[in-house]
Amino acid sequence: MDVTDSLGKAWTFIGTFYANPEVGKYVSLTWPQFSSEKGLKANDEVIFTERPRCEGEAPWKKFNVVIKRKIRLYGEDIWGELKV
Repeated sequence: MDVTDSLGKAWTFIGTFYANPEVGKYVSLTWPQFSSEKGLKANDEVIFTERPRCEGEAPWKKFNVVIKRKIRLYGEDIWGELKV
């Protein structure tokens, strides 16, 4: 799976999608490097959106990724995009 983050950096994740409702998350061999470099914390939201495939591109999926983190500001919960 090819992913481009909000800063334009390209990542390739090799892994499998699981249908198990308890696991239900994307599992990847390179995920630890990504999460470490992005400084991901518990409860961060990682949103993958599929990019349209250009003619002649490889058949695997290409995605954009946005990372959001909840902060508390003036007594309100606010979700902001993490730019790392």
